[in-house]
Order: sequence, then structure tokens, then C-alpha cells
Amino acid sequence: MNTVAFVAFNKVITAQYFVWFFCLLPLILPWTKMKLKWEGFICILVWMGAQTHWLLWGYLLEFKGKNVFLKLWLASLVFLAANTFILVMIIRRHNYSPVFEQLEAATLKNVVKLQ
Repeated sequence: MNTVAFVAFNKVITAQYFVWFFCLLPLILPWTKMKLKWEGFICILVWMGAQTHWLLWGYLLEFKGKNVFLKLWLASLVFLAANTFILVMIIRRHNYSPVFEQLEAATLKNVVKLQ
């Protein structure tokens, strides 16, 4: 979640940041309640649409030299909204794991036994 928030709210956007999402995705999938059929598919479509839209204007600016600053800025706002939507969906559907609570309880039992 921290990586998604960092990339979404960073003032610099580069395509290499998007790779960070994909390598971390398998790590969060076991702890999510998000159904791939509807919610996951919607998140994928929103993200791909916003990224493609933003990359189109970035390509026209950097490689074709077109004056598309306003359109690129608007595409950046749409991309920010899409990333924020996905971040909220991940947070709302995340299933928190009590891994550290079990470790803490086991440690307390060992302390009690020693005394």
C-alpha cells in the first residue's frame, strides 16, 4: 500500500514506477477480499485506461514535440484520481493478518512460564 501511495502522490511520474505495482501484487493477493471478477477487473481497467491516456499525451509531448501541456496536466489529474481510487479499494478490501499478535501472545506465555 505504501508503494501505491508513494507513486500516486509523487510529483514525478515515470513509467518505471508502474513496474513496482506488478512485482508487489502477488504479495498482497493472499490478504485481499477483492474479487477479481468485478472489483479487480474494474481496478485493472481504470488503471490501464488512465495510464494509457497519460502515456499518450506524454508521448506526444516528448517524442513529437507537440504543445499538449494542458492535456497532459488534465491526464495527470485523471491518473491521480485513478491511483487514489485503486489505493482506496486495496485498503478497504485488505484482510489484516494477526501475525504479530500471535507472536506477541507466544512471547508473553514464555515470559510467564519463566517467572
